[in-house]
Amino acid sequence: MSFGLLASRYGIDKAAIVRRAKAEGWGDGTDAAEMVRRKAMAQVTGTAITDPEKRAAAIDTAAELAADVIRRHQAEAEQVRELLWRGLEAHRAAETLDDKRLAFETLKAAKISSETLTNLQRMERVSHGLDDATGKTEIVIERSYGVMEPGANGAGELL
Repeated sequence: MSFGLLASRYGIDKAAIVRRAKAEGWGDGTDAAEMVRRKAMAQVTGTAITDPEKRAAAIDTAAELAADVIRRHQAEAEQVRELLWRGLEAHRAAETLDDKRLAFETLKAAKISSETLTNLQRMERVSHGLDDATGKTEIVIERSYGVMEPGANGAGELL
């Protein structure tokens, strides 16, 4: 419901509603889709469960499912790699034009398989929450050995 509708429904100035919304951190509804995605992901991963043991079990199940997806993706990529190498080896060993054509068809199949697999895996990674919709994987590196501060000679010194 918009702030204007709230103001007219309760006979309050819209500016007062906006001030209260800012003070209490209300959303304006534009982030509803993100909230729905977060809640759905919480239900899928089990983080919405309040019982600690059940929650841990649900997270473990979701993590194992994600690991299974990653392992399958690795196996599928290996199959495409093997097809590519078979095509390259056949092309190198080909002595006749027909052998070269057959090897070329194998290489084309490897390319098509690779492109199709890339699309399927991207969709699956997004649907399982392994990547965001842009397909970017975020890797966070946390350093536990301290913060470097520039020294007098320009070299970093550990704090």
